[in-house]
Amino acid sequence: MTIYKQTANPNATNSELDANEYVPLILPDCDLPVTLTEEQISIILYVMEGYLQGDDKLDDEFVNDCDKIFYKLETAVDHHHDRLDAVCKEK
Repeated sequence: MTIYKQTANPNATNSELDANEYVPLILPDCDLPVTLTEEQISIILYVMEGYLQGDDKLDDEFVNDCDKIFYKLETAVDHHHDRLDAVCKEK
């Protein structure tokens, strides 16, 4: 077994020191392509609604984020039903 060992440069320059500085990676918010059934969406909404109703001490920002999620999921289901209705009317 090979043991690798390297000693630090005692006379490191600022650029060498800067290269070792941790820079956190910040990713922008983006929509992810997720496929869920209507039943799965219903379960998620049911659980979220129960959680939100059970606690009056929730952070306003958290509640707003949950409201946005509710809107997106409910809108996706509504659009799905609209497409199904359109297909059924064509027949």
